[in-house]
Amino acid sequence: MDWVNAVQKEIEAFPETAGVVVRSSSDGVEVTHNPGKVFSSASLIKLGVLYTLFSKNAAGEIDLDEECDFSSAASVDGGLLHRVRSGGRFRLDDLALLMISVSDNTAANLLIDRLGMDTINGGFRELGLTGTVLGRKMLDFEAKKAGKDNYTTAGDVAVLLETLHSGKNLPVSARKRMMEILSAQKLNSKLPGMIPVLDVDDVELFLAHKTGELPGNEHDAGIFFYLGKKPVVVSVLTEGLQHRSGGVSFCARIGRIIYDAYHNQQ
Repeated sequence: MDWVNAVQKEIEAFPETAGVVVRSSSDGVEVTHNPGKVFSSASLIKLGVLYTLFSKNAAGEIDLDEECDFSSAASVDGGLLHRVRSGGRFRLDDLALLMISVSDNTAANLLIDRLGMDTINGGFRELGLTGTVLGRKMLDFEAKKAGKDNYTTAGDVAVLLETLHSGKNLPVSARKRMMEILSAQKLNSKLPGMIPVLDVDDVELFLAHKTGELPGNEHDAGIFFYLGKKPVVVSVLTEGLQHRSGGVSFCARIGRIIYDAYHNQQ
């Protein structure tokens, strides 16, 4: 297929290190590059938090309407909650939406506290994600100094996305809500960055995804045409970037290739 050659050319021309998995679930065609290489996960680790939350809800162990008190003392930078005043209450479902849509680190930490790191890592092992680990909360620099960090691979992220999309062992309502949350992603400069839309919110109609970034890393991973007949999983991780624009544009070029190849087939 032409898109396969186009993606391979982008990978070959990329001067830094990348891990890439692009897989069309309808026909099994795929491109992989360094699928098992371990990268700093950045905020892609939040996909695992989302999966665990909905798994525990499906098992009857957690109610998504459960509320927690919010105190600004628990806030860390990133997202919106670090600008919210103390005194409010948030449902777990609200925190999940904030964690994904604006990559809110405080929301992620509150969910990690509620779920437990061991439980989240246990979910990774159950899915066979051998290169993925949650070693610390978001922006926990003391833990990082102690050698604890968050890691994943392009291959693991692709499996996790396929699990979220299929709703494996989860009720239909859970699958639908997880896709709603992922499609609400507001950080859209990477995979959808070169796709022509009249309004940025139009991205929600064809892509459910999660970004991640750290100095030297720019990641984006999602499911193109998640509501259509031919969904395509795309997982792009990068490291060693001299300038973040190189990783952002690399993700965007791959996203545009997949969009052009499949958008008329939905």
